[in-house]
Amino acid sequence: MIVSAATASAAVILGPAGERVRIRCLARRSMLTSACESFDHLRLSPGAHHVLPGRADAETVLHVLRGAATVGQRTDEPDHLASDGDLLLAPRGRTLHLEAGPLGAELLCLTLAVSRHTAVTRASLARRRAERRHARHNRP
Repeated sequence: MIVSAATASAAVILGPAGERVRIRCLARRSMLTSACESFDHLRLSPGAHHVLPGRADAETVLHVLRGAATVGQRTDEPDHLASDGDLLLAPRGRTLHLEAGPLGAELLCLTLAVSRHTAVTRASLARRRAERRHARHNRP
């Protein structure tokens, strides 16, 4: 396993009002198992915004290390306030909009590849569970 401890490898994104998002890649696909796309360390300055684009073949896990962040997925869903110790799971294809709280936020972001076969199997299992629930509720 390759571990990155160098601060020089971090990317810093500056927002229009001077807010900062610092991203440091801790590992990429070839460093871990084939299911892990990336493992990133994010530091958002107070009020900073950052977008994690969703992909149809990947799921995202966010762990809040310090601070608080508002996490939004879609305009028709309420935003979630995540703080120290919270773990958020985003399904395939979901774009996440992060906004740091007044003290900033520090997060770990794990992106996992989901094969088409796995996605189809999950959808099939969910459909069968829903059909069984429906059949149980509609018994005479």
